[in-house]
Amino acid sequence: MNLKVISLVLLSYFFAFLLIPDPAFSGAWVQRKHDLNLKFSGNYFFSTKEFNHEGRRLNIFQERIIYENTSFRDMNVTAYLEYGFSERLTLIMNLPVKTLTSKRTEIIGGGIVARHVTIHTQGLADLSISVRYAPLNGPFVLSYQTGIKLPLSYEERPADDGPPLGTSKIDFEGHLLIGKSLFSLPAYLTASVGFRRRGGILHDQILFTAEGGYSFGPALAKVTFDALKSTIAPPDIVGQPVTTPLPGGGGAFPNVIQGDQDIFKISPSLIVNLTKGVAVQGEILHIYSGKNTVSGTIYSFGVIFTK
Repeated sequence: MNLKVISLVLLSYFFAFLLIPDPAFSGAWVQRKHDLNLKFSGNYFFSTKEFNHEGRRLNIFQERIIYENTSFRDMNVTAYLEYGFSERLTLIMNLPVKTLTSKRTEIIGGGIVARHVTIHTQGLADLSISVRYAPLNGPFVLSYQTGIKLPLSYEERPADDGPPLGTSKIDFEGHLLIGKSLFSLPAYLTASVGFRRRGGILHDQILFTAEGGYSFGPALAKVTFDALKSTIAPPDIVGQPVTTPLPGGGGAFPNVIQGDQDIFKISPSLIVNLTKGVAVQGEILHIYSGKNTVSGTIYSFGVIFTK
């Protein structure tokens, strides 16, 4: 596999995997027994920018001079469920259906020919299943969440070099969460720290979340900060040399290039209760810095059913 194909595949992994939603924390709190929270959301992302391995914001594939007018788009519908098994134990499930689109102009023949390339990938992404247990559940909440990410029936490397729907590897993760109601104010604060054990050649990740919310009338306004940091410094996936064995033997074997990244997002959102058991949510998730990841903003609108 040559450097061009390796670079395309790895960058596609970064773009696609970033936007597969993690289980959306409802803070540190758990559902009451037999209560549920079911959310269907539509999410849209489009960008022509990325952060390279040094954290510099560039045009997508800018470091590959044969590409111009590059862009990446992710449109997905995600189902998210929380169900209370008991007063202290909640089941959490998350499943996106995604349509990914990658576009670029390839300059070939010394600049004589410009070839326009558009690639689509569609299907189910990864299924996330977690449980959250709260040994302390009151105005002050301490809980632990553990889960698994399962790849579904999609291609690890699509035949057309399109953006994959996931890494095709099983990941495990755990989170320690803390939450505090600010009663008598209609407000709360919550935070978490987690660790993701990644399958395959990918390095593990440390995850941080902090959130604050304030209710007024039928509405809840909140702001969430998410950080995802690789346990190793993300490498230069484009500039790293890749060599193949020479004809007749000798030479060097291809280097193993790791698909690691850092991502930092801030997400303001507003939830409005329409009737008892039905609410809508608008959210903006802005990727304000990172390494080996896209730059831009995800726009989300969801309908929430509670019981």
